[in-house]
Amino acid sequence: MTTVGEFIHQADASLALSRLQAAGIEGFLFDEISLAVVGAGTTAIPIRLQVSDEDAERAGRILRGEEAAGPLPDDFVPPDGAEVAEGNLPKVTAKEVGSAFIKGGILTLITLGLPALSAMVNGGKSAPTIGGLLLLFVIGGVGGVVMHVYREGQKDARETERKP
Repeated sequence: MTTVGEFIHQADASLALSRLQAAGIEGFLFDEISLAVVGAGTTAIPIRLQVSDEDAERAGRILRGEEAAGPLPDDFVPPDGAEVAEGNLPKVTAKEVGSAFIKGGILTLITLGLPALSAMVNGGKSAPTIGGLLLLFVIGGVGGVVMHVYREGQKDARETERKP
């Protein structure tokens, strides 16, 4: 067995192992438990990624990014029921996104900002700041965009279900 990588973080070690497994190289992580016992973040006991001596050179190239894990074989067939990622997103224009952002921001200001202004006018001790109102507008705008994209996706899904 040859060590092809040493990692301080469990996530990095697991990701590297996954990259090798995707390329058909079997590997093993050593000292995972020691790191958990000693404590994450310590450099005293790194996690070692080891592969067979025959695969060591290719594994090193893959981990350095010099060689891709490899494309899918020509005879690859996705499993039944697998969704194709292409064309799976709702069609939303920039104009629709901008409009949804403005509407969401204004709606949030009306529902949250006006009561704050009203409380201030009626003797409240703290006044809403411009920065706070702007933050409310932005948060509401982002929420408006998310809701618009969600609704468009739902609409596209319903249309797709209707098509034979």
